[in-house]
Amino acid sequence: MKITDITVNQLKSFLPKEATPFVGAGGRLIVRVYTDEGIVGIAEGSRNLSVFRAYIDDLVKPLLVGVNPLQPKRLWELLAQGSGQHATRFPPQVVGAIDICCWDILGKAAGLPVHTLLGGLKRREIPLYWSRGNGWKKAPGAMLQEVQEGFEKGFRAFKVRMDWRDYRQDGNPMKDFAIFRTCREWLPDDVPLGFDANNGYSVSTAIEQGRRLESFGVAHFEEPLPQYDLRGLRQVVDALDCAVSTGEQETSSWRFRDLMDLANPDILQPDILNVGGLTEMLRVYDMAVASNKVIMPHSPNVGVNSVASLHAYGTVTNAVRPHEFSEEFTGPTERVAELFVDPIIPENGVIKLPDRPGFGLEFDDKVLEKAIVA
Repeated sequence: MKITDITVNQLKSFLPKEATPFVGAGGRLIVRVYTDEGIVGIAEGSRNLSVFRAYIDDLVKPLLVGVNPLQPKRLWELLAQGSGQHATRFPPQVVGAIDICCWDILGKAAGLPVHTLLGGLKRREIPLYWSRGNGWKKAPGAMLQEVQEGFEKGFRAFKVRMDWRDYRQDGNPMKDFAIFRTCREWLPDDVPLGFDANNGYSVSTAIEQGRRLESFGVAHFEEPLPQYDLRGLRQVVDALDCAVSTGEQETSSWRFRDLMDLANPDILQPDILNVGGLTEMLRVYDMAVASNKVIMPHSPNVGVNSVASLHAYGTVTNAVRPHEFSEEFTGPTERVAELFVDPIIPENGVIKLPDRPGFGLEFDDKVLEKAIVA
């Protein structure tokens, strides 16, 4: 089998204009790797079409056309590490999209689901937590309405995100806490609620906020500090009793090694695209298991990459926490589902993984072509 072509296309947004809460939330990128045997691997790319397409068309495609896609680890080494005579190392999101496609091809060629290729499922039905963000500009009541929307859809685990980022340090921690408290007081006691500061606090503020959150039974306290402040994160982790989580922005297993050694967070949260694909995600999982670390992936968006993340997550024996889920960047699940012949979508807050080959997803070509804008 050989790769014959790689394409990148931007899709129209399924989000109403008035409901689009994030810059770049619409216009998702679809990556497809074609082969001479008619098998097509699919994935999603990062949001910048011009940059992402330039990497694929000008650099990756000339390197991979004619290459066997059934060896994803070898191709990962070629793209991520510049192995052999090729010296360029590509961004992890570019590597990740190609890697996800190749694993999909491998599963389809073998006639097996990817989770079987990874050793088999520990759990087929995986609960999800409903994640809602932009707390920095929302009143507590507005966030509560969005949490209630998820509850009505059947979700029974939640997270509220402040989306501060590391350049808006200590913006309004008391209002952040008011958002969490309002949602926590409304939810039943047995329904977990996490809190994501999105890198927005200093060490002292994070510790103070963490203690407030602990008093209300926070499920996990995510990204309290800028992602590069590993020494500071260690201070926060050591000071608090609640579970502190991070990792969605880490771009390799080596970064996760340093994260664990220097900061020692309680929960690791790799993102399948940011970390460089399924191949690198598996290395992170192996390190997490060996270090007795809880894992709880990022990869929240409705679509291919989230399903790919779930295939890997479902095979890990001690991966018992819910997987993140959000419609904020994609639009309603039902609209995204129209892109696929047989979609994989949650029912009552749970995803059930099928035994179809690859990741179990095929685009409906007629619907997809109408959705492509570039």
